[in-house]
Amino acid sequence: MQEQLTISRFAFLAGLPPKTLRYYDEIGLLKPAWVDDLTGYRYYTVSQISLAGKIRKWRQIDLPLEDIRSLLDHPECIQEVLTRHAEKLQQEIERHQKSLWLLQHDLQEDTMHYRTERLPTLQTLSIRTHLEPPHYEVIPQAFQELMGHIKQQGYRPSHPSFFVCHNQHESGNNLLEMCIPVEGEVQGSGRIEVRTFESRPAFIGRFVGPYDRTGAAYTTVVEEALRRGLRITGATAEIYVKSVPHTPNPEEYETDIAFFLEE
Repeated sequence: MQEQLTISRFAFLAGLPPKTLRYYDEIGLLKPAWVDDLTGYRYYTVSQISLAGKIRKWRQIDLPLEDIRSLLDHPECIQEVLTRHAEKLQQEIERHQKSLWLLQHDLQEDTMHYRTERLPTLQTLSIRTHLEPPHYEVIPQAFQELMGHIKQQGYRPSHPSFFVCHNQHESGNNLLEMCIPVEGEVQGSGRIEVRTFESRPAFIGRFVGPYDRTGAAYTTVVEEALRRGLRITGATAEIYVKSVPHTPNPEEYETDIAFFLEE
């Protein structure tokens, strides 16, 4: 018969507080080997230390108790359960990183540079599509298609690429127009059209950083425009001044956030 350990001794060896062991007993996750009917004292065996160690390790990675119970009942599912938990943790890390950046942004002075200028008339190769959040992948996919066509035909871009978000379409989705300005005679193909971006006035703020943080920059720019008493239309453009072809570091990307103004 294995030596019986008091709860305090077992807690020391297993690395779990006695209070936690009592709770695990109450919920049926880790029950003692024997409970004295007279005193109510709990006793454990040395062989239970290994099980307690597994539970402790899983709790250290924030695995929910229900998932731990599932692993104890079905150890063959460990890969599936831990993989699912890893994906959840990654999502939480990304959410907290975004929250941290927003907090740091609020604590710092606004470092964006603003200007009001009239954007020039440009000949562009364009793809128009409707944006249905959260499917933002339509934007890089369209630019990849445009660049493939431009390289295949030997066309020459004349200005930084950009996309225009028009006022909300009657369908309720935003109408996006991805554009690459080109010079000379060009032709479209399939959904790629040759279109003219008409000159218009805009209030512009330059954001430096990765694309997944431009959302907060939009709010900053529109607040500054309203503070200055400018009359914006709601339509916007996102102009990629410094992007992937210029630097491998997303922290160095430079993006102009432009709000079109009433004329």
